[in-house]
Amino acid sequence: MSRTPKKRDIEEGAPSVLVATRGMMTILDLPGEPGFQPPADIHETEDGITIRLELPGIAAESIGVYVQGTTVEVTGEKVQGHFGTRASFLCLERTFGRFYRAFDMTGCLNMAQVTASLKGGILSLHVPKCEERRGRRRRIPIADET
Repeated sequence: MSRTPKKRDIEEGAPSVLVATRGMMTILDLPGEPGFQPPADIHETEDGITIRLELPGIAAESIGVYVQGTTVEVTGEKVQGHFGTRASFLCLERTFGRFYRAFDMTGCLNMAQVTASLKGGILSLHVPKCEERRGRRRRIPIADET
């Protein structure tokens, strides 16, 4: 079974908890934290970066989305339902517990305009780019110094 490499696997002695760097983003985790990490898909468009996390069975009020500086954090907890005192499991494959994901953004992104929505167990976060990073072509004036 493979595991996600921690920063210490890549660079001994580094204080950061970097897991992966992809273009405009660093994905963080907290080693030793109990619980699980929901899988995430991240893609960049002309207008911004969209992060989608799988959070089936978790209500919006059980999820926290926070922006601190250039970092977007997602926290929460998936609670196991009660099956009664006479129930015994034959198989238990679902994941329960607390989760934490953090995405450290770089580049010109508008962190004050981050939005989040939850639909069908998928949490979608959108981080818009600053106007000058949106890929629009603009003419640069040339100063005539002759």
